[in-house]
Amino acid sequence: MKDEATYFSSNPKSSCVRFFILFCFLNLSAVAQELQNLNSVGNFQDWSLFRTGNLCYLISTPISSSGNFNKRGEAFFLVTGIKNDADEISTTSGFLYKNNSEAELSFGSKKFYLFPHQAFAWAHDKSSDINIIKEMQKNTDMVVTGIAKDGKLASDTYSLIGFSQAYADLKKICK
Repeated sequence: MKDEATYFSSNPKSSCVRFFILFCFLNLSAVAQELQNLNSVGNFQDWSLFRTGNLCYLISTPISSSGNFNKRGEAFFLVTGIKNDADEISTTSGFLYKNNSEAELSFGSKKFYLFPHQAFAWAHDKSSDINIIKEMQKNTDMVVTGIAKDGKLASDTYSLIGFSQAYADLKKICK
């Protein structure tokens, strides 16, 4: 696993991290509503496409969630497209992740592991981002499982209905 500081300092997309951090402290529905009014490109069943400057992103929320939580923040999954660069996946489970843990992203028996940093988790490298997006295009759902700082486990199921069309449009507008 890459050290987070190394990842953020060596990753050309690290400017996106500031954008994602905003979501950690704001209510997702309020942010999504505001962005939808200003920068919505389209809705594709369970996925929405937004654009701000050189940044395009797809966002979805879980269709079901489980875990031993009384209360947690909103979970969501993002695919960010940056002009002239590889696309990047990220997710939050609505809590601060346990240090030195990994979030699991599964498509049935096929699994990927994401490194968490505070409230978000990312793929370990661009190759993993690419492979995850390919799996998202081939499947009808995916499950993200994460461990909170207090050791509680959460599992979120996301529908991938509409993802392929949304991703194709992202690629068209964020070339």
